[in-house]
Parts: sequence; structure tokens; C-alpha cells
Amino acid sequence: MIGFPKEKEFYMQIQNQLFEMIPESWKTIFLYTSIIDIPGSKPKAEMYLYYIPKGLLKRKPVNCYEIPNLFDIDEEEYSRLITNLYNTIKLLRDSYKSRKGEAWSTIDITCQIDKFIVKYGFEDLRNSEYTPEQRHIIWRYKNLNIDLDTLGRSERKILDYYIRESKVSLQPRVEICTVPIYERPVQATVDYEKSLTIDEIVARDTEAKRQEEKRQKKLEKKRRKRKLDIIDDEDTEAIIKNQILK
Repeated sequence: MIGFPKEKEFYMQIQNQLFEMIPESWKTIFLYTSIIDIPGSKPKAEMYLYYIPKGLLKRKPVNCYEIPNLFDIDEEEYSRLITNLYNTIKLLRDSYKSRKGEAWSTIDITCQIDKFIVKYGFEDLRNSEYTPEQRHIIWRYKNLNIDLDTLGRSERKILDYYIRESKVSLQPRVEICTVPIYERPVQATVDYEKSLTIDEIVARDTEAKRQEEKRQKKLEKKRRKRKLDIIDDEDTEAIIKNQILK
């Protein structure tokens, strides 16, 4: 698929917004958004955002919703950046729908050092057999190269089922567009340092581990209560509150 001029403008805007949000040198950025149209109501949406830090040591993916805590960044200011990013993605979807006559249900963006890869998905999420939480687990498995041995029994069960089904089921239609990375902004909007010492890396990874353990406990509590993390598009601030996910 070839990116059209109007959509390329949104690609550049999304790139710049992502560059503003990452507080250190990165290797790859992963962004996922799903939007489910609900007849007679506002759409529902989910958004995941991770990056792989760049460095000599092998680094684990960082959940961007945890950046304010990890880097001591103003949470309100960072929430504004996330909301702006989501709004740009909605405008991109409107542009695509206007040109093609249909809207995608998911968008997967992979931002590498030299290229920007966009995958539009057309899965019928309203009738999906997976919950939003389960789709997040599957997405992490497909994109973040997670170690299956680190997952809990319920997560492994979901992935085992997904892997079996993906071998025999018809996969949803996907359209792919690849464009170059545009020039990065000289200065980010959020005031933070862009480089870390080895000691700071170790300290940050320790804090990330603590946050992950805390998150797992909260997630287990949510599972017991069977709550679903679905965002109401009518309230964009819900993205900030509900998508501090794993």
C-alpha cells in the first residue's frame, strides 16, 4: 500500500509526537490503537505504547504509560502528549475512511531508526472472541518478543489457544505502508534528560521491575473481578487513566 499525501502528513505528526514522548535513546517504538465503532454511540478504543531502549545492554520493553514514574516527569504534561497522539490517530483514521470509504479497526505502528511501518487491520473487534485484555496479551506476544516462561498460567493458556487457532483460522485483512523516518525534533516538549549513565540504567530497570510487580498484582485483582479495560472515546482522558497497562 502506498501512503497518500494527506496520510503522510499525519505519519510525520505521529512520528514527532512519539519522539517527544521517549525520554532516552531508543531502538524501536511500538504503537497500537484499536477503534470499535458502536452504532448509536461513541466508538470504543484501546491504545498501547512501548519502546525498546538503545544501549549496550539488552533492554526490556518500556511501557510509555509508566514513563512519568520512571523518569520523574510531570504526569499531567505527559498525559496531554498521550491525548494529543490519540487525537492525531483518530484524524488519520478519518482521512483513510474519507479516501477509501471504509475505516480500519486497528493500527499497528513500528518506528525504527530509518523507517516508519504502518499496518492497518480490519478485524471485526465487535464480534471478537478475545477480550481487550486478552488482545493486549496477544499483541505483546507478537510484537515485544516476550519470554513465555515469565507469563502466568492464564496468560500462557490464552497464547496457547491463540497460536493453535492462528494456524487454522483465516487471518484478518491487513494493509501495510512503509515511509522513511522524518527529521527528529531538536528539543522535546517534556523537560527531561535524554541520556542515562549505566548506574541510572540499573536504577531505572530496578524501578521498572518494581512497577511491573505492582502492576501484576493489580492485574490479578482485576482478573478476579473480571473487569475489562475498554476506553470510551467520548472521554479522551480515560486513555490516560485506563491504559496504564502492562
